[in-house]
Amino acid sequence: MGLSEKLLMLTVFWKGYKMVHFVGAGSGAADLITIRGKKLLENADIIIYAGSLVNPELLEYAKDSAEIYNSAKIFVSGNRADVVKRYSFSMYPNNLLLLFIESAIISFSNLFANENEIVQLMVFAVLNSMINVAACYLTYKSANLIFKKKIAFAAFILAVLNFGLSPWNVIFYSDSLGLIFPVLTFYLFMKPNKTEKMDWISKIIAVIVGCIGYNIKPQCFIMLIALFIIRFFSYLKDKKKLLQIVILAGCFILSLITIKASVNMICERSKIVLDSSQTFGMSHFLMMGNNEEGGGVYSEDDVTYSKAFATPQERKKANIQRAFERIKDMGAAGYSRFLAKKMLTVYNDGTYAWGGEGNFFMTVFPQPNNRISAFLRNIYYTDGKYYDIFVTVKQIIWVFVMGAVAVSGLGKENRQEVIVLMLSIVGLTLFEVLFEARARYLYTYAPVFCILAASGIEKLSNKLS
Repeated sequence: MGLSEKLLMLTVFWKGYKMVHFVGAGSGAADLITIRGKKLLENADIIIYAGSLVNPELLEYAKDSAEIYNSAKIFVSGNRADVVKRYSFSMYPNNLLLLFIESAIISFSNLFANENEIVQLMVFAVLNSMINVAACYLTYKSANLIFKKKIAFAAFILAVLNFGLSPWNVIFYSDSLGLIFPVLTFYLFMKPNKTEKMDWISKIIAVIVGCIGYNIKPQCFIMLIALFIIRFFSYLKDKKKLLQIVILAGCFILSLITIKASVNMICERSKIVLDSSQTFGMSHFLMMGNNEEGGGVYSEDDVTYSKAFATPQERKKANIQRAFERIKDMGAAGYSRFLAKKMLTVYNDGTYAWGGEGNFFMTVFPQPNNRISAFLRNIYYTDGKYYDIFVTVKQIIWVFVMGAVAVSGLGKENRQEVIVLMLSIVGLTLFEVLFEARARYLYTYAPVFCILAASGIEKLSNKLS
């Protein structure tokens, strides 16, 4: 049976001849899937999964006769409407831009790789590495806007140790792709320019970069908010500069509209029709983030609850009501303890939850016959000989970074650049505490943590001198 016939059969299923089930991957570990999800996979005739999101070990539950398809490959082959219909893009439309970027990269690699999956993955890994190198460089350049070169270089070293050598580099997903956006937005917005024209261009590009980042990883938007807040209050007495912030805010709105229109245009050309009635708003993540039983992290039960409502309005009302009911049930003391546990969930892992969620993305290919591959697998794979040492070293580095960031917050700080960075981390922390919490969500702001850690090193150095 050809692919077109199989997709036609899927369309028949979709129309009601058989039941279609959406199964959440949960935390990603194959042994942590819900009992119901496991049974559905075991009995499914056809399984469509997102190759960049789903742990392939979950597919081992499928029966031998099941037909299994990677949605990204189907999307690239031209059957885009079917992919979007069956995957949860109607619920999470913010993932569409990432899907389009990934499919474009796969299409490009297919020009010379003839749909070789290994080559495709290598292209993703190379692009991710380029993003990571750029983020390390921008960490240094941004720090050099504030500190002397020695302290800026310290920020660069921390960046290399903290995220430059992270295994997340090879995972082409919103967290690693979003790594460059907050630090690039900050650098372009704050760097001095020789002329007023160049200053305008730099800041407009910063706004556009922030908007693109928001559409890939919503947390990227927090940096832009911090920049606007600090600059707005510092320009209150200067009408000309205050007008610049107002114009940039208008540019931000225009950028959001343009990106949204571009995504809609691609959807229209690809014959993609989203069901807006299924969209999950921020109220869903607020409800999930206050699930004491689930620890404020991803909850399949909460997803099922939200899907039960026919309209976004009903869903929003029910989500908010349940969120506040949960807060009320915990009481003031209980809620404080719950938030403290969420903070630990977010901040207690120097690997950004690689051990918990890294295998969510990991496919183990046959090992090449060379020592470098064996050595790296022993470091980064959770069952590797040196994995525990790797985790310990990353944890020590993370504790040092967090300690230095804490020192940077001591005493009076007059430099706008540092205040912006601090405010962005406060905003990120509030986002994590109020909504769904995951340690890997911090990865996008890893360069910011390293720059603030350098600020702490500078303060400590001055104190000791």
